[in-house]
Amino acid sequence: MLVLLIAALALACVTVLRPFLAPLAWSLVLCYVTWPVYRVLRRPFGRHRSVAALAMVLLVTAALVLPALWLIMSIGDEGRIVFKALSTAATNGRPLPQSLRSIPWLGDELQRQVAHWRAEPAQIGREISDWMRRSTLRITGVLGRVGRGASQLLITLMTAFFVYRDAGTLARSARRTLDRLAGTRLDPYLAVATTTTRAVAYGLVVTAFAQGLVAGLGYWMIGVEGATLLGALTGVLSVVPVLGTSLVWGSVALYLIAAGHAWRGIALLAWGMLAVHPTDNLIRPLLISNIAKIPFLPTFFGVIGGIAAFGLIGAIIGPVVLAVALAVWRDWIERDPAAP
Repeated sequence: MLVLLIAALALACVTVLRPFLAPLAWSLVLCYVTWPVYRVLRRPFGRHRSVAALAMVLLVTAALVLPALWLIMSIGDEGRIVFKALSTAATNGRPLPQSLRSIPWLGDELQRQVAHWRAEPAQIGREISDWMRRSTLRITGVLGRVGRGASQLLITLMTAFFVYRDAGTLARSARRTLDRLAGTRLDPYLAVATTTTRAVAYGLVVTAFAQGLVAGLGYWMIGVEGATLLGALTGVLSVVPVLGTSLVWGSVALYLIAAGHAWRGIALLAWGMLAVHPTDNLIRPLLISNIAKIPFLPTFFGVIGGIAAFGLIGAIIGPVVLAVALAVWRDWIERDPAAP
């Protein structure tokens, strides 16, 4: 009866915490990666752990959120400039600016659309209304995803505050719980999980540096001003879910195209998609494989398959799960007395 009650309680806990599992996992990864920085930041605060934890959360927020907001606002400003140019050309009978007309493929299509609107001015309002009516569900879905992402980020940062503050207590409680359940039998597998998690965390940092370096090289070759700063922003935003580095190189490429440097913008888009973005899927499995001492192929499958199964957090969960499973398999084989 006690076993049934414990199983029912565990199932109820999982059901209640299910919406928060991804933010909880991200908060643990975030704290694990930034823990060396927190140890340095905590010293001036002495025993004031809450103040130190709050300062660290504010620092992480500034490092992750502010660059993304700045880039989003920049994209909005460029979009308004393009929309104003199209509206002016359609209503005043002026041709499109040379910067827009010179865009390969898209420039001619925009000019034909402006000519169509110029012939029938009332068509603009009707087409916008039809587009808004067709896109209502899509816009609602996008806003919903943005809202969910913002709420998950808020939960992640709030959880990170308590993890920073109470890390020692949490670690001791987890150790005692495992000792009560299985004694020392799980220690080898916990060591594998810890090593793999550390490798994934280091891979996250090194991959961010590598993506920033590759992106900065692309900005320099294209001749973009502030290539170093943009490369640093690319590296910082490489940890942002879904969009990540494309927030930077994609925005810069679109700006170059809108400013009349079409081929430079297209070259930067190609560099981002072919060089910057794939860096994450190549360097991270190699680092995890070398640090955790597990074969490259299971690590690669763990990263890609984990993302497919669990979302972005699967890039961490996948390699850890396969590493522990591989350790259990090896241990089972070595304990077989009939093995050669």
